[in-house]
Amino acid sequence: MAGAGTILSMLDTRDGDPVASAVAANKRLFLSALTFSAAMSILALTTSFYMLQVYDRVLTSRSEETLLLLTLITIGGIAVFGILDSLRMRLLNRAGMRVGEALARTTLRAMIATASQDGGLSTKQGLRDIDTVRNFIGSAGFAALLDAPFVVVFLIVLFLLHPAFLVIVLLGGILLGAIALTGHRLTNEPVARSIGMAMRAHQFADNAVRNADVIEGMGMAAGYTERWHAQWLESLRLNTVATDRESAFNASSKALRLLVQILLLGAGALLILSFHATGGIMIGASIIGSRALAPIETMVSMWKSVIAVTLARRRIAQLLLNAPRRDEGIELPAPRGHLSVQAVHYAAPGTRKLILSNIGFELRPGESLGIIGPSGSGKSTLAKLLIGAWPCSSGTVRLDGADIYRWPRAELSRHIGYLPQDVELFAGTVRENIGRMTEGTPSDIVRAAQRAHAHEMILGLPKGYDTEIGENGHNLSGGQSQRIGIARALFGEPRFIVLDEPNSNLDAIGEDALITTLAELKRDGVTVVVVAHRPSILAGVDRMLVLNAAGNIEAFGPRADIVQRYTQQRPASNVVPLSSVASPDADDGNAGRKS
Repeated sequence: MAGAGTILSMLDTRDGDPVASAVAANKRLFLSALTFSAAMSILALTTSFYMLQVYDRVLTSRSEETLLLLTLITIGGIAVFGILDSLRMRLLNRAGMRVGEALARTTLRAMIATASQDGGLSTKQGLRDIDTVRNFIGSAGFAALLDAPFVVVFLIVLFLLHPAFLVIVLLGGILLGAIALTGHRLTNEPVARSIGMAMRAHQFADNAVRNADVIEGMGMAAGYTERWHAQWLESLRLNTVATDRESAFNASSKALRLLVQILLLGAGALLILSFHATGGIMIGASIIGSRALAPIETMVSMWKSVIAVTLARRRIAQLLLNAPRRDEGIELPAPRGHLSVQAVHYAAPGTRKLILSNIGFELRPGESLGIIGPSGSGKSTLAKLLIGAWPCSSGTVRLDGADIYRWPRAELSRHIGYLPQDVELFAGTVRENIGRMTEGTPSDIVRAAQRAHAHEMILGLPKGYDTEIGENGHNLSGGQSQRIGIARALFGEPRFIVLDEPNSNLDAIGEDALITTLAELKRDGVTVVVVAHRPSILAGVDRMLVLNAAGNIEAFGPRADIVQRYTQQRPASNVVPLSSVASPDADDGNAGRKS
């Protein structure tokens, strides 16, 4: 009953559930599978009627011809049953694949949009949850649940054989249903907790693999492994509790079903002794009664799977319904690069502590801005707000008058460029990374590399633009990754570019190339914002913005005025020294520091 309820809830789209909508879109396939289940329920009586006819007709008439004909008919019925069962499983498998395909892209998009703001375990679990739903729909257990509505066929046949058989099966079904409901109440919580703990343990292990260099380099492997092992053991403990309870209820349901069969045989024997039934009726009733109780027993045995798919469905629905809508909105004209930051405040999700407070400034098209400040002052956070990756807690960042966070991302990506503090290259080739994982033309990719003055460096790689970067750029040095990241930011001739510490891993040659690139972008009228700890690359910017440790603007204005202000007086303790800004070759010795 609960399993059928799960199926019906998946088809209920009244609450706007995207998972239910994806399932309902394939309703035709499910109805076809249900039709096959109806036919299979009738054909499932083949064995029972064969036994009935053999006992009541063949053995009494001793007719071999009758036995042969009954056997041929039974073989045909079983063959048709097998064909329908195969077709039903193929239908359900394809229905599961269609549901997964309908949800996969939007789920990954929602995972990215949500994780970019507040992360969370559920955002990392989305695609696995889709696999859980898809595999459940295509499973034999789900097919067995489709048989549940047609138990009424077996009950009618039992009544026709003798009402006593129906009473025994109904009582057995009620007891099995009570076992199922009790099992649900006692196993639901430990199963849900064990699944959640297992997810956290797997995520903890994934983090270890992703940060393997740090863990190995600092000798953290043993301690990290122990912490993971403790989480894993806790998930096993919870799973053991749930499995023990589930095993007890499974054993009880199997024993009860066997008891019902015995009672059916016993009742049949009594009816035979009183001349109200035959041996064939007794055997047939036993088989039909067992078949009638099978869906309930299946539900009890696969309860853990039902709980898992229910939780997966809820997580997917919550993720899709709550994810930021980043690709909606009307198409806007290409921006010229006019940036306006209006009274922006930002607090991390779930907290009230402001990281940035009352940030406001304006850049005309083609102007460049350098942002500096101590670690923790919110420089990288401001960079993410400027490109619309994060929403402002209050205030607005506008590009050519439009709220940049509300600008459809797919369209906006053609007009902006961004280099994060951690370059974050993706597994693939150099060409694919510069082209932002799109089918960019070779000329556009080479043009972006040339603007970043990284073309010659890329040609020196083992396979040039077709060099595999590896997971997290492991096949490249930090400087090479950063220069490719800059080329990626320049792909597509963007009019607004934000570079977060673009020289943190660059050597002298790479930094000279970056300074040249910034000069050329200024010449081309591109609006550029550069976040820096090493102010040597800020010598060519038009304006500078200084953040203090509290996330407030301490100074904003023309570069010459800011440099003069901080070179004529002792720098405040919470401001990065600017004495070297006047010289493009100077360096404050803070290479590699991050805000």
